[in-house]
Amino acid sequence: MKATRYIIWRRLDEPGADLCRIVRSGDAWHLTASATGFHAGAPMQIDYHVACDSDWVTRTVRLLGWADGSRVDLIIQRNDEGGWTCNAKPVPAVMGVSDIDLGFTPATNTIAVRRNCLAPGTSVETTAAWLDEADWNLKPLRQIYRRVTNDRFEYASPANGFTATLLLDDAGLVRDYPGLWTAIDRQGELAGGTSG
Repeated sequence: MKATRYIIWRRLDEPGADLCRIVRSGDAWHLTASATGFHAGAPMQIDYHVACDSDWVTRTVRLLGWADGSRVDLIIQRNDEGGWTCNAKPVPAVMGVSDIDLGFTPATNTIAVRRNCLAPGTSVETTAAWLDEADWNLKPLRQIYRRVTNDRFEYASPANGFTATLLLDDAGLVRDYPGLWTAIDRQGELAGGTSG
């Protein structure tokens, strides 16, 4: 993967977009982005930065913006022992998990995909530290990823009864998330299609 990659996603189920940059710096990966859309029917704008180590284990997450008329200002950290904090308060419910899941963007799917390095035909069940936009708290979320082909992954969140087949590029970035997100190429064309 190149040292820097950019992607723009357009939301399909409601107005919204996300401009994301992935940068490798030394032994760390950084996802820096700005997402706009709606939360509880009101406009939302969140700038976020996720730092992962060289193995794509989440280390720090910073969110700053507003949603539903309220300020969002969060610093999430994971220590070497697998303990998580949110604004310096421990979150024991997600102790030991490796991935952050920000539900308002497809960017964090890349973290689980890159960390697990699945071969086609194999799958992994994992638990993520999911940031629930209903109350902006971290909660455990069981997830299953199955690599179908080089560029297609079946994703499932059993607790929510949710499944989707994701189309990814060679960097592990989502190109098509049926019904939710699609990538836009440099000419403004839809790059992934809108299958599903």
